[in-house]
Amino acid sequence: MSRRLVAVALLLALGAARADEVRLRNGSTLIGKIVEQSEREVRFRTPAGILTVPRADIVSVKRAPPPLDVYATRAAALADDDAQGHLDLADFCTKYRLTKQAVAQLRQALAAQPDHKLAAARLRKLIDPPAASLLARAKELQDQGDHEQAETPLTTLLERYPESTHAAAAHHRLAVGYAARRQLDQALIRWRRALNLRPDYAEACEGAADACIQLADWRQALQFTEQAIDIRHDQPQASALRQRAQAIRQLAALDKQAGDTRPSPQRLATQGRLLLQLGLVEPGVQRLEAAYDAGARDPKLLAFLADRYERAGRVRHALELCEALAAVSRVDDDLVRRRARLHRLLLIPDALATRDRVERRRILHEVANSGASFAYIQAALRESAVREPREPGLVQGSFMVDEVLVRASYTCYVPNGYDPRRPWPLILAFHRDKDKGKDHFYNWESVAKTDRYIILCPTAPAGGKWTFDDLPLPLSALRHAARLYNIDTNRVYVAGTGSGGLLAWAIALRHPDRFAALVVRNARLDEVTRLYLPAAITLPVYQLVSERARPEVIGSLREADAAMARWNYQARREEVPGSRHPAMPELNDKIAQWLDDKARDPYSPRVRFLAFQFANAECYWLRIDRFAGSVFDPDAKLDSDGLTQGPLGIRLTEEQIRQLYMAKMKQTLGSVSAVVSRGNIVRIATRHVTDLTVSLDDRLVDLDKPVRIVLNGRTAFQGKIQRSLESLFEGARRRGDPRLCYSARVRLQVK
Repeated sequence: MSRRLVAVALLLALGAARADEVRLRNGSTLIGKIVEQSEREVRFRTPAGILTVPRADIVSVKRAPPPLDVYATRAAALADDDAQGHLDLADFCTKYRLTKQAVAQLRQALAAQPDHKLAAARLRKLIDPPAASLLARAKELQDQGDHEQAETPLTTLLERYPESTHAAAAHHRLAVGYAARRQLDQALIRWRRALNLRPDYAEACEGAADACIQLADWRQALQFTEQAIDIRHDQPQASALRQRAQAIRQLAALDKQAGDTRPSPQRLATQGRLLLQLGLVEPGVQRLEAAYDAGARDPKLLAFLADRYERAGRVRHALELCEALAAVSRVDDDLVRRRARLHRLLLIPDALATRDRVERRRILHEVANSGASFAYIQAALRESAVREPREPGLVQGSFMVDEVLVRASYTCYVPNGYDPRRPWPLILAFHRDKDKGKDHFYNWESVAKTDRYIILCPTAPAGGKWTFDDLPLPLSALRHAARLYNIDTNRVYVAGTGSGGLLAWAIALRHPDRFAALVVRNARLDEVTRLYLPAAITLPVYQLVSERARPEVIGSLREADAAMARWNYQARREEVPGSRHPAMPELNDKIAQWLDDKARDPYSPRVRFLAFQFANAECYWLRIDRFAGSVFDPDAKLDSDGLTQGPLGIRLTEEQIRQLYMAKMKQTLGSVSAVVSRGNIVRIATRHVTDLTVSLDDRLVDLDKPVRIVLNGRTAFQGKIQRSLESLFEGARRRGDPRLCYSARVRLQVK
């Protein structure tokens, strides 16, 4: 036998992982897989390839059992407490690439001897690579803001590889996801688990401290912060952590001093500054506002609030603070110019309210000459709502449904602490059959107790059941709420149970730009509204259904969920076991947590909507100005196409006619799909549309550079589009939503 073959044989004897054994006359042994043998030779597969060995060089051939069979035999013979035996068997499994079995044996070795360092090290060596891959995937999803999807790889990591060195990081990442969705109790549980695995995990200490700060649990916040200081004692972050610890101590002391007495302006101002120091901007600003309301007139406090209001576009409040600042400090030229600018910007509500174009242009000319930038005027427009203070609690009222001139009654909950100076989220909730708005409110009572939402529950005008005749009502309810309260129109949620859910589906999919999310409970998606489901591209949907609901309800929701999953939309479905109230109020906490991070993006780069009439022919920054003659006509008779009879003259059944009608509607609905791409390019695809208006903004494209609009595969426009205050205000006035307006527009014809 050649020296080369001997060398290969020795190498294979050391490193191969096959079951068959061939002993050679030179003393070497080949381990591999015999693929063919004859009287003259044996063909042998090894990791190096196929070897052909002459029979004359072979002493013996041993067909050993497969490694998996050997493993099963050895495992069955091992005692549970034989740590060394399990470790040896794990080495055998590793040699033969039986990774799953090796992991199982190493875990049994550790169960028999928990302090077995060699077994623990070998286990980590096997499970760390797949665990690292799962952790990297979760980080990628969280970096994209998709914390919910990131839970899957993280929980998989912890279920499969709890002994991995990455387990603590997985708990930390889960905590980060919970905290981002304001599920702070869950986040704290995960951070504590991370610290149990890694007591020196500084990021977990700091995250847990932040969660406790948001919960105003100063004692635990201080404990976690001091633990982080001990870990980072000689690092640059230690100084900032010591400052945070001092701020936490001061806040705890102020809370102890408060007792039952009314807080003084000075105490409120100090609490506000400390909360801001800890990064709690919203509660910090609220304390500073309370200090101002209580009489605090410190120039630094006034200047801070005036700057903040002005940056946010809250002109009236900024001017009020500037006047207060002028009363307690020296009036310099900058403050004089600032007050003059704010006085002119107070005209914005007048420009928004007037229907007279000449008057609007005059007002806008004054606004434009205020010295404020276009972006500042746009911010002031968004925050131009001026509303009167309202008493908190349950309110009964009614409003006019604009399109049909019918009055609808409602029950509304105004949260404790309602402040018209800031915008509030709104939940529009529609009851099930035979209920009224007040009945349905009690299904939302646990959410109301959080005092974070205005909740408006209309009552169906006819007989306690919602029908498609009520489609105009939800937007009328929204307009009515916006007239009474300072509504954050980027956080309007629509929800419904039973027939109320049917109405919620219908309005949300026909007007997806008016809502931040949709929640339906035990409500099917009707076949007409199902055609509009692609418009949910920007609309998060949460479906809840009892497992004892009617089969058509469960089937409808499953079908909708499957479609949205295929399209990669933000959809969630939950089938709830047991017999429950149709509104399932016990799930409100889960719904509230889901709603926490849901907000409409008026500048969504992807838009899709369907329509055949002008009532819903506008969505975000796109508007259909004219439909093609081929668009669906609900009044057209099928007789005109000869569809009421079959090819042999047999009259079709009502069900067959309905199916033909639905098929025709699906084929002829007007549709617009658009996406903003890199390079200042807007791509639009349309069907059954002849004229279109595209409104753009600096948050969508760079209006200082040429914009290219590609319509149905052809360049329809290329060039600069000028910003226009008139476009901005016209859009806000027409939509009744100053947060849903755009600074430039171009009209296109579909060729």
